[in-house]
Amino acid sequence: MKQIVDSILNFIETMNKYPQEECTIVKNGGVRYRSELVKLQVDEKINLSPELKFFYEHCEIICDIRHDGHKLKNTSVDLGNSLLDLCSPENLIYRQEGFRWIGTDLKENPEWNPYWLVIADINDDPVVVVTDKEGSPVMASYESGALFPIANSFSNFLDYLSITIELIQGKYNGEIIDDESFEFLEGFIEDLKERISKINHNDELVGNFIDYLYG
Repeated sequence: MKQIVDSILNFIETMNKYPQEECTIVKNGGVRYRSELVKLQVDEKINLSPELKFFYEHCEIICDIRHDGHKLKNTSVDLGNSLLDLCSPENLIYRQEGFRWIGTDLKENPEWNPYWLVIADINDDPVVVVTDKEGSPVMASYESGALFPIANSFSNFLDYLSITIELIQGKYNGEIIDDESFEFLEGFIEDLKERISKINHNDELVGNFIDYLYG
């Protein structure tokens, strides 16, 4: 478990290093490392992998709160031009609706593997962890399209997010879009690919991850 521990600590450290600015709509939550473990409030129908169980046991997902007091089911991670919404463990059951459970009566989707767990999304495009495979590989899709791989493991996925946040905030000061062309700043995508490729030499996988975030 050393790899997942290192990835979690690096992810939290990077997020805390570059805290998000409060917006007029939502008060930001965040991710905090727990000093003491708590009993997870996860529905029994949810299949957690060892890596995800460790993550949720050791990390408190502090949900964002709207300024009208409504508590959301996730915390957001700033990716420069969009937000990745990371679901809290107690709300995982609801995030599977439309994927594992479909229809007005929420019946089991026969085309959805019960070990595919939606843990996050970008604009409703889901991030899915395969919980019955070693290392907990991560996939994604656009809306209801076919899933494609974006990380060999959940640990790698956290590493990629840490690299992305560090690049956006550390080098580009949080601004990755050109004010005039509304395109990504020159060199940003190449910088990100180069940094992630240092820990994963699979060009297709790296490309899939970047396309999911910025395609």
